Amino acid sequence: MVIMFKLSSHLSIIGCLLTLCSVSIAYDIAIYGATPGGIAAAITAARLAPSFSIVIIEPTIYIGGMSTAGGIGLRDLGTEATIVGSVAQDWVNNNYKYYKNVSQPIYQPDMNISRQSFLDLLSVHSNIQLITNTGPVVDKSVVMNGTRIVQITTNTNQRVWNATVWIDASYEGDLVRFSNASFTWGRESHAQYNESLAGVQPYTTFANFIPNYPVNATLDNGTVAPYVSREKLGPVGSADSNMMGYSYRLCLTPTKAKQAPFVKPNNYDPNTFIILQRYIKSLMAAGHYPQGPPFGKLVDILIYRGYPDGDKFDMCDSFGSAFTSDAININRNYVNGTTEDRLDIQQKVSDYVLGMLWYILTSPLVPEATRKSLENYGLCNDQWPENQHIPPQLYVREGLRLVNENVFTQNHVVSGLCRNDTVALGSWVHDIHVVTRTANGSYVNNEGAMFKEIARVNGSQSGGVFEIPYSILLPKRSEVTNLLVPVCHAASHVAYSALRVEPHFMMLGGAAGYAAAYAILDGHIDVQSVNINRLQERLLQDGVLLHYPRGHCD
Repeated sequence: MVIMFKLSSHLSIIGCLLTLCSVSIAYDIAIYGATPGGIAAAITAARLAPSFSIVIIEPTIYIGGMSTAGGIGLRDLGTEATIVGSVAQDWVNNNYKYYKNVSQPIYQPDMNISRQSFLDLLSVHSNIQLITNTGPVVDKSVVMNGTRIVQITTNTNQRVWNATVWIDASYEGDLVRFSNASFTWGRESHAQYNESLAGVQPYTTFANFIPNYPVNATLDNGTVAPYVSREKLGPVGSADSNMMGYSYRLCLTPTKAKQAPFVKPNNYDPNTFIILQRYIKSLMAAGHYPQGPPFGKLVDILIYRGYPDGDKFDMCDSFGSAFTSDAININRNYVNGTTEDRLDIQQKVSDYVLGMLWYILTSPLVPEATRKSLENYGLCNDQWPENQHIPPQLYVREGLRLVNENVFTQNHVVSGLCRNDTVALGSWVHDIHVVTRTANGSYVNNEGAMFKEIARVNGSQSGGVFEIPYSILLPKRSEVTNLLVPVCHAASHVAYSALRVEPHFMMLGGAAGYAAAYAILDGHIDVQSVNINRLQERLLQDGVLLHYPRGHCD
């Protein structure tokens, strides 16, 4: 059976019908984005200041961002001890109560459970108001009084919002973008921050096509094939505006009773997947998979982390494959474009991800072994039923990034490096997915991918753990003084690659929530003036670790 799929916006009116969208209320703290980081910020702010009025402004009908609407939970976490005492740990531990005979933490639950756990944590605090389906911030609607954001307007019914302190917890960073804060996107040069991994990358076979079995980049008429950029890369180490590929992280299951059929996108054209077909042919010719590559060698099929039944999988792109589920060269203009630009990019990424699967299932050119390996799976029929079982949240691996006087760089992502301004611990690697796919002469070349361990000081006992400072949350004092940014924070492209996972966003969100409350409690001071020692004491009171292992920096 063929199911037609197209991204639609008819659901976007629901949240507004349930709220008084035209009413303007002055809040103490307003959080833009009900992502995990935004929810954590609301909870810690409410915990410290139960008399404050706190609102979470969510542009869509969904809460929980990539952890709920995106399908990944909090799976991307290295050392589990780094979230001890945080809202992230509360969420992980809350999930298991919805499953029978389970007592262990569940990092990637069913998405309805993910959502409910976030709601459970929010419901403890009566002073938090969660308002969904507001639409995005309207361009040029941010009203400033000197260096302070006074009000914003969101698209649905042109609702106006006023608050004393603001937290931008969105993946897009639109409060940063539309205020006076400095920001950037893309890749810095090697020279800008003296980062060895920065800028355009040299040729590598990692996440790339097979050297001795190259794939032709052009069509028979001489034009560049779809999903290959015509642009030429700059010199190795130079800056550019390119970002790693976006995707949708589908939920797959081999259990027949839990399957829904795969979806054919409305804009499907098998001719756009000629590079995929040529890549499959090269894998066969090289002798890697003479009968055709299994589907699980084109993408990663990751078991849901901690999921009790063990039969749900997260489809992610694979560093072992040159043509996988990341849509390369499609996200240009997502950061600085219009709402229509973003919707167009979302549609194109959806067409790519779903079209790749449809091509493997239906093209007579695909080897039978490859097709049958995909036929073992189906979409999870109990996930996002209102969206034909497709995750509604685009995986924006990186958007804009705040720029301040103390940008966090590769040189700060160091295991064993002790800081006196730490507010969270990180535990991930430099994880950069393919950034560009271009024609290197006549052949296709993927560029920019890496999966590298972080640096370590000599004798470090911290493993893959590094410390994250309060300053990463702050705009320049000369620009905006009542805004905190836990998601699109002040980091270079290379540093952000080790920071860009949901557990870190929740940890930073928790710190931002406390800081926002202290900024008001201490006499409406600038967020840059919040007493870091006092903030750290509050985090330690919760049981959050600021150094790892415990006592490491004593």
